[in-house]
Amino acid sequence: MSSPVTGRPATAKDTAKATVKDQEIATEQRYVDVAYERLDEMRADAQAMIREGYRQALAGTKGSLVDRDAMVHQAALRAQALDIADDGLVFGRLDLASREIRYVGRIGVRTPEHDSLVIDWRAPAAEDFYRATPEDPRGVVRRRVLHSRGHAVVDLEDDLLDPEAADGLTIVGDGAFLASLARTREGAMRDIVATIQREQDEVIRAPADGTVLVRGAPGTGKTAVALHRVAYLLFRHRRRFGSRGVLILGPNRRFTAYIERVLPSLGEGSASLRSLGDLVEGVTATGHDSPALARLKGAESMVRVLRRAVADQAPGAPDELRVVYRGVVVRLDRQRLDKLRNEVHRRSRGSVNAARGRAAELLLEALWQQYTDIGGHEEPAPPGQENLALWNDLLAADGLGELDAAGGSDNGNGSGPAKKPEGKQGEFTARVREQRAFTDFLMAWWPIRRPSDVLAALGDDDRLRRAAARDLDRDAVTLLAASWADPGTLSYQDVALLDEIDALLGSPPRPARRKAKKADDDPYVVDGVNILTGEEVADDDWEPEMRELTTSIERLEQARRVDDGVVEERPEYAHIVVDEAQDLSPMQWRMLGRRGRQASWTIVEDPAQSAWEDLDAARTAMEAALGTAQPGGARSARSRRGKGRSRKPSTAQRARYEYELTTNYRNSTEIAAVATRVLALALPEARPARAVRTSGIDPVVRAVPERELATAARAAVEELLDQVEGTIGLIVPLPTAPPRPGGAQPDLFSPDGGAEGAWSAAERDRLAAGLPERVQVLDVLEAKGLEFDAAVIVAPETVAAQSPRGLRVLYVAVSRATQRLTVLTGDPKWTSILTTG
Repeated sequence: MSSPVTGRPATAKDTAKATVKDQEIATEQRYVDVAYERLDEMRADAQAMIREGYRQALAGTKGSLVDRDAMVHQAALRAQALDIADDGLVFGRLDLASREIRYVGRIGVRTPEHDSLVIDWRAPAAEDFYRATPEDPRGVVRRRVLHSRGHAVVDLEDDLLDPEAADGLTIVGDGAFLASLARTREGAMRDIVATIQREQDEVIRAPADGTVLVRGAPGTGKTAVALHRVAYLLFRHRRRFGSRGVLILGPNRRFTAYIERVLPSLGEGSASLRSLGDLVEGVTATGHDSPALARLKGAESMVRVLRRAVADQAPGAPDELRVVYRGVVVRLDRQRLDKLRNEVHRRSRGSVNAARGRAAELLLEALWQQYTDIGGHEEPAPPGQENLALWNDLLAADGLGELDAAGGSDNGNGSGPAKKPEGKQGEFTARVREQRAFTDFLMAWWPIRRPSDVLAALGDDDRLRRAAARDLDRDAVTLLAASWADPGTLSYQDVALLDEIDALLGSPPRPARRKAKKADDDPYVVDGVNILTGEEVADDDWEPEMRELTTSIERLEQARRVDDGVVEERPEYAHIVVDEAQDLSPMQWRMLGRRGRQASWTIVEDPAQSAWEDLDAARTAMEAALGTAQPGGARSARSRRGKGRSRKPSTAQRARYEYELTTNYRNSTEIAAVATRVLALALPEARPARAVRTSGIDPVVRAVPERELATAARAAVEELLDQVEGTIGLIVPLPTAPPRPGGAQPDLFSPDGGAEGAWSAAERDRLAAGLPERVQVLDVLEAKGLEFDAAVIVAPETVAAQSPRGLRVLYVAVSRATQRLTVLTGDPKWTSILTTG
């Protein structure tokens, strides 16, 4: 027999130790079996409740249908949670000084007599499992972590917290936490529910109100802590956060795919997981902008640019309105139309799309004014109506309505009944409004616009220059217009701009239902089409007597849409988690703020990793989104080695709880040393996190000719495939230049291709060709928040030079690996920078 750790021949001491562990595993297995038996009974009860719900519906009454939907919905949620807990149901045990034993697991399990078998990890009774330390044991003598595969206990590790009270307790293993750090990564983040540390648990169980701000260097577990906090909040405040929804926002889709399994593994699948590239419904970003473009698009000055763009006339809008009334041609020229457009925007104060009704009223009023100016109102009345005005005056004197009156009508933008023009103007308005020339003009001059249409129109230099005014210089206009020339390509910053435009445009007016009676005809409906909305108007007003039971989230989603799929309202959440918050631009913070006006927040950031250049502007935008004008007046707690300090909150601000995680659980000390050298270049005053694990494997930093970087990177990956069993990240610079003149692309694998102007998505695909799935090829921004067993960093000198924040981006890249790090540089001086500082 040999030692499973070192491979050396096993000694008698090893054999005895293994025998003791086997006995302890067998003891724990018997208890776990009891817990699983009870879990099966609970699952059967949930299925029985589902069947009972359907059985009650057989009564055929309205109340029975409601009871059925409610019972089946709740029972299905319960059954789902029980199924998820099946893998690794029990993972912890506490032996207390009071002789009480508590088992901790993914969900709570009780006997039919309501005695506790397993305590849910989020319950207050489980808090000691995470908070107890040798310095503060909190009444815990031994903490045991159980490792399971399916229903079988395969290993266990003990932490002795109070040796004086051990009194014969068996202690097995070298500590569960350090053992977990060295495990192989599987391509997706796993929960850390069994190994949460004290400083992390303080964040997870922080108060639910206000904002929790978590700072920490790479590898401190910020993301995992934020996700476990969501599971904790949903457990402790289900009614509050479950009904209104929780949003978890990551930097990119790779990141959201990486973390998507964590919450379901904790029994929580209701949170909405989005990235900055797909937060807006129906929109998906396809790539990152260059640093120069991102700086322009993310600046808050874009609000003014977009406001002018929305107020500008739509592409293809007609320059003249021409109608004929009683043989008189009435025209409005471009100058007059521009004045009217400005007046509509001034009066609408919000929804541009819903202002088409107001635009129609102002156009009709202007046409009447023009008609009277050219003397058209002096035309004789049609035969049979010569005395109509006289009769109307007589009736008005008696307090009666006009002979031709028809009651008020809505003005088309939802602001209530509009005052109907009277007399000759009323007749003029009624007749002109029915003319096809007027309705066609109105729909072209004031179209229902989509955000994508407005942004695509800014691909025109002249239009963008008008919108830019003094906020953008000529070079910026040229750069931005070129980026929007292809409407099929959207960047992460473009998504925030589309959301801003959507807020400026507002919702289109809802198509109104009308009864099939002539008296109820809408004057804005021509040939069955509402000219204000473009909708076909339904002729029936049938509504079902009963509606299917829905959740508030489902009702919210339904309320956000009209029949053509236009989003009316963006969702607002009860709690929002923002990961990698240091990278958000002011425009992205505005996008988030619209979704969390009444939300509590968990903000995860590390300013040292920031890729956004103007941190002050981003901080101001963040405070506006969070509803806190000044961060200094908020409550603060600083977590360090389990101890915190707090200040009283300002009564004028939302409560804020600030934490700093100080321990690097990801990197070995050898890899952390390389990251620390880069950090010292990027931010000399920053303090790195403390790494707690030594691997004995030094990083490899090698200089190769620039033209051989791609080939050397492939070779380095192939070498690492034999050295690690888990994931490998091949991290390259952002695309460095546009295509060469004539369309020729640089070839990274060609002796005369070079790396200059390379690292495009196509070149990354070539690098990945033929490599196994556990190898990911990605640029430095896509690597945000991810971790790999091994990482190959290519061209650090290029990454550092790509933007003013390039060194910070490089710092992120070199801190992704848990076991092995290889850096390939085309600049020999970087070898000494990374190895000796």
